[in-house]
Amino acid sequence: MTAQRRSLLLITIVLLFAAFFWLFPFAWSVIASFKSDSEFYVNIWRLPERAVWQNYTNAFSGLDYPLTIGNTLYVAAASALLQCVTGALAAFAFARMRFPGRDLLFTLFLATLMIPGTVTLTSSFLILARFNWIDTYAALIVPHAASGFAIFLLRQFFMTIPTELEEAAHLDGAGRLRFLWSIVLPLSKPALTTVFVFIFISTYNAFLWPLVVTSSERLRVIQIALSIFSDSIDGGSTAGGQLLAASVLTMLPTIILFMIFQNAFIRGITRTGLK
Repeated sequence: MTAQRRSLLLITIVLLFAAFFWLFPFAWSVIASFKSDSEFYVNIWRLPERAVWQNYTNAFSGLDYPLTIGNTLYVAAASALLQCVTGALAAFAFARMRFPGRDLLFTLFLATLMIPGTVTLTSSFLILARFNWIDTYAALIVPHAASGFAIFLLRQFFMTIPTELEEAAHLDGAGRLRFLWSIVLPLSKPALTTVFVFIFISTYNAFLWPLVVTSSERLRVIQIALSIFSDSIDGGSTAGGQLLAASVLTMLPTIILFMIFQNAFIRGITRTGLK
């Protein structure tokens, strides 16, 4: 066996071990979610003798799944789409236009990534209260309509587009917005997909912000519903199968999303310098 093949074999083995340790908790959660309560605590490593589908029925109704998952998907998708729009416009200005203070302003945008969300929680809540947006969809979506992360990632991608394309577009009479819409954005689908997936999952997993700005059941998102469901079944101490079933239902949309967009997501990551 040549040295190159030995290196390839070693890398393959390491990646297989890494994949196993990464996938095992999820696989175990799915298997254990079909166990009865007594079977779950007798031996958590044993396969279920009989699949208890009632765990998923109870979790589905306890989470009020159609309402909460609908709210969560709506909020996450709207926030991700808005960040794609605002991020693309700002990133295009930082990547392709020259104006005084451009680099300083971009540095300030990057600096916002280092500010924890809890630091601005009170001020953001007070601003939304002045607009009478508390306990509305606007409170869940608008504060996430822009971010330094989306601007940074899209800017890095836009900078890889050859300047010759821009010069040719200008010679044909295209303005900056036409160049952005007709050339830059079609070429940037992997980067836009990456931004969408990142922001979607981040908003989907949000717990503290929805807990602060909403109180009515009609606006309840899946993460809050999961917490309430966990507290409602005997303090969450004697219904391990139901809790795992609820967790699997909660994870399912993000897994499906990643499986659909994984190829574009990987291309977007590699071409923006975030390898």
